[in-house]
Amino acid sequence: MEQLNSKMLLNGLEMKQKVIEIILNKQTMRKCGSIDDAFTKGVYCEPITYTNHSKSKMISNNLLDAINNNTGKVTGTRAPGKAWEYEYEGHCFTAKQIPAIDSNSLNEIKSDNNVIDFGKNKYFKYVSNDGQTHCLYTNDKGVVPIFSEHLRGAPFDEDMQKYAGFWRDMMSDPTYLYLWYSPNEVRDYMENANIKTGFFTVKMGDSEATQFYSDTTKECCIQSKQKYDVHYQSMTSWGQLLKNFEPGDKFKIGGKQYILSDNHTLNIPYGEDIYDIEYPSNYKFGKKIT
Repeated sequence: MEQLNSKMLLNGLEMKQKVIEIILNKQTMRKCGSIDDAFTKGVYCEPITYTNHSKSKMISNNLLDAINNNTGKVTGTRAPGKAWEYEYEGHCFTAKQIPAIDSNSLNEIKSDNNVIDFGKNKYFKYVSNDGQTHCLYTNDKGVVPIFSEHLRGAPFDEDMQKYAGFWRDMMSDPTYLYLWYSPNEVRDYMENANIKTGFFTVKMGDSEATQFYSDTTKECCIQSKQKYDVHYQSMTSWGQLLKNFEPGDKFKIGGKQYILSDNHTLNIPYGEDIYDIEYPSNYKFGKKIT
């Protein structure tokens, strides 16, 4: 019993000594919140690796990338009258320790042969028509505003939000783009990216999608490749779409003339702009009027 009491006393003294060391900052651990909070919650953060040890004490570039790629893992706390303090997997930091993104060091993303690649875990910039520069990031899920800039207190940027949303929509079915974007906005985004009419491919991280960009002004100018293929087959093979027209009727597709065959199909090369179509002038709503 005497040995047990002595051991408990020794453990108590060791614990007390550790508490004193923490208060005197003799440990290298950096805690979240106040010392009292750390004691009651038993939560400590690992030491931060700084980009500039001697002056700025900013968080490291690796930690900055991790924050922007895994925004759901960032938590924030604020004591009354104090600034926000953030935590990411044991690393604690304040807004002042988050380095600003230098837009001058970033490149714009443009298409190459109608393929636009936003990369993965990559910073880039978008320059809108008014000449303003907007910085964005490609995380594992797609193009997004830079979360670290939000933590730093950057104001809401509607142009940046719409640009990011536009390209994320391109990764699925773009049919309903006009619910969120005007025809002029859609054309502006495509022109800004140097994408020409025809098939184009968008790449984000490990994903990619191919869509079709049309010159038409009668419907959404961007259609999914899947819908293009179905529409193309209905015009060139199945004969159902044009069954109300007569063989020999003339159609203009992409500015080129095509004549309807006896089986009500058109001999259109794959990849032509089948949405930019002019029907025979003597028809209205698919019915012959003269």
